[in-house]
Amino acid sequence: MHINHIAIRNFKALTDIDCDLNPRVNVIVGPNAVGKTTILQAIRLTKALLAPRLQNETQQVLVSLGAASPHFPQRMFLNGLAGSPGQPIEIRNTYVLSKDELATLRTSLREMVQNIVAARAGLTFSNPALLIQFLNSEQGKNATTETTSEVTTELERIERDKSVVLGVTMHALTGQIIPANPLAGPLIGFLDQRLRPSLSIFSYFPADRALPMGETNLQLGAPDAQQQLESHNSQPQLKYTRLKNLIINSLIFGTSQGPNVRGEFETIFSELLKGRKINTIGTNHLGLFSIMTEEISTGKLIELDILSSGEKNIALTFLILSTSVADGGIVLFDEPELHLNPAVSREILSFVMDRYSMVKNMQFIMCTHSPEILSGAFSNDDCNLMHLKSATDITRVGKRALEEYADALHKLGTSVGETLFYEGTVLVQGGDDVSFLETGFADVFRRYRIKDLGGRREVEKTIREIQALEQRGETVAPIYLIFDHDDEPTKLQNTIKVKLLQWPRRCMENYMIDGDVIAELLRDPSITKSPITSEGEVHRLLRDTAFKQLDAIAAREIYESYQYLNATISKRDLKDHALSELADFLFERMSQARASMPETTKAVWTADFQGKAEGRRRGLLPTWEAKWKELCDGKRFISDLHKAADLRISESAFKTRITQRMRDTGSETWHLVKAILEDFVRPSP
Repeated sequence: MHINHIAIRNFKALTDIDCDLNPRVNVIVGPNAVGKTTILQAIRLTKALLAPRLQNETQQVLVSLGAASPHFPQRMFLNGLAGSPGQPIEIRNTYVLSKDELATLRTSLREMVQNIVAARAGLTFSNPALLIQFLNSEQGKNATTETTSEVTTELERIERDKSVVLGVTMHALTGQIIPANPLAGPLIGFLDQRLRPSLSIFSYFPADRALPMGETNLQLGAPDAQQQLESHNSQPQLKYTRLKNLIINSLIFGTSQGPNVRGEFETIFSELLKGRKINTIGTNHLGLFSIMTEEISTGKLIELDILSSGEKNIALTFLILSTSVADGGIVLFDEPELHLNPAVSREILSFVMDRYSMVKNMQFIMCTHSPEILSGAFSNDDCNLMHLKSATDITRVGKRALEEYADALHKLGTSVGETLFYEGTVLVQGGDDVSFLETGFADVFRRYRIKDLGGRREVEKTIREIQALEQRGETVAPIYLIFDHDDEPTKLQNTIKVKLLQWPRRCMENYMIDGDVIAELLRDPSITKSPITSEGEVHRLLRDTAFKQLDAIAAREIYESYQYLNATISKRDLKDHALSELADFLFERMSQARASMPETTKAVWTADFQGKAEGRRRGLLPTWEAKWKELCDGKRFISDLHKAADLRISESAFKTRITQRMRDTGSETWHLVKAILEDFVRPSP
């Protein structure tokens, strides 16, 4: 089962949005208070209203959303849910059922019909004698026959349309609640109700997770089963007080009634954090109940209660997820990065995808503020990334929407490269360099923070400050510096904690001059207004764009060869000199500059200059014919090509698209850069 479409009208902050979901992982991003969590609440509320698992689930969810009060259980305050109280609230979720689920409904037709007939008659199974009496009455038999026909017809329609809409319209002023399809709720609800109490096909993980600590009341039987059921949706916060119950119940009953908690625990810690396993359960020296964990690499024992909040959050969340959500279930996940540092957040998405979504066919709908999760969602084809920009605008961010993706990151107040607590920090010259490394070589830098420090001069200044601290014996975290060559070799030297990489080519953009990749992109009408279908024409365009730089290069070399002196004043000139000394010094400089220039006319000088520059250009041609991709100014090349190719996307987005395609195709240039970077960050022997 999964939801493939949601539509929400006039619900809290959301005025009018609808979007498609995929059956795997869906990530919703956007600024604070725009309504990301409200989407999860809308899905949760519709399920509670129309397909509740428990008798009091609807009431408990309404209370949690502020639409009901525990002191007035018979009253609803729907105006608290409506953005505009005078307009109806509409929520529609389209569910797709699997073949096995449809088969279950077919084989359980009689039981479902009885449930629906009982509900319509206001009867429950709490009084079986009265229910049996009604079902055997003439009225009950007629109701059963009519309901059987309705359900059979609905099942045929679901099999034909491959979906069923669980939708509701609520009128805040009158309190009226109208289901879009009266049978959708009972059918979906039945699939949930047939499971044992510890399992659910629908579970909500709220952001306000309270990590358990200290003693816990352990219980078996009906009270514990009731808490298990409530923890799925009606009171999801109960999940986070049941960690010890979960572990103990599993260890007592073994794996016959559920997954192996020991194995799940060790998988979670081995793949997301450092290796740890459950060692013993019992009582500590104070006589209190205790679960001891063991650090596998060192054998060190640590009580479950005193693990870090991040470790407990990982254990708690994913142990509950793996043991309480049925295969094919739906998980609503608010801020999965809670209590986690960015290094672990980066692994969350792939862990969820590989361990749960793909293996157990679970659907995840999650809201996040984490740039690491966002980046992972963008690069994963099985993940649907949605940007909620406003109360009426939710947009899918895909590979053809890089600018949308950049805008989403900007509104999060961060960037792809802004990460913390990694094995080292990589300093680069600009935002494009950050994007190049993050987009094209994420696997190389998965444990590193990439930071933009602006221009090269600022980077070198910072490095000298860090090396000065290192030389004084201060503790310095590993620093990796990458900057362009620009025909200006750096004077900085590697130290123990600081490593330097200067691109062998002129600049980072020179590695984006991948003819085959660019030719493919320039055929795409979503990228350029004037697609070029001929690969040969593209390669000519690239060469011509680069060779336009030769005039400027030749002109600069010839002009510099004249060695004219500069009469410009600098800050150094003004330091520690009296005014009379300054006047003499500056006049002398001006005279020397004047003397370095020949006495000539404009016509003579320009003709001489132009002839020498043209000669130098001819001299450069043989070398450029063979090595223009290395020698040209890559930044100017990309900029000139962006204009010449009449692109629809921004220059920055074009660079990112080139990088992505190089990575996806594993081009020769991409392998070259990857080898350079892997050698750069490889630990010294």
